[in-house]
Amino acid sequence: MKHGALVPAVLLLALAGCSSGGPAPNQQTGTQSTAASGPATSQAPSAPASSEPADVSTSLNDPGALQQHSCTAAADGTWSFTGTLVNSTGKDKVFTVAVAVTVGPAVAGHTLITKTVAAGQSADIAAPKFAKTKDAGGTCDPVVSVEDAP
Repeated sequence: MKHGALVPAVLLLALAGCSSGGPAPNQQTGTQSTAASGPATSQAPSAPASSEPADVSTSLNDPGALQQHSCTAAADGTWSFTGTLVNSTGKDKVFTVAVAVTVGPAVAGHTLITKTVAAGQSADIAAPKFAKTKDAGGTCDPVVSVEDAP
């Protein structure tokens, strides 16, 4: 192959390897390839992935602590969030509430609310006008985590 034809061919192969359309040639998920000059090595199989936490007792997720919550959009597309955090434990807790508004795969806005709630108490939280969409369309989802207060 002439040098003049080699450069475009190399660039084409480099671009094909950088595409996000899937694995590059000679790459397969879950297998190992070996070079002709070296022996194959084996790896211990990994444990199957799970959507469950390994130890539920260490999970910081506490969706039940957020009650009477509302996330609504005004006619102009301005989103506001309100809710009540309930600490039903015997210890003071620090709650963190992450709220995001999405329109399809795009995030239109988000907020993070951190509130310490005394043992056996509740506290109202709010995030007025924290996101803006073209209209009232979109999805609003809160996620709650909790940890012991210092």
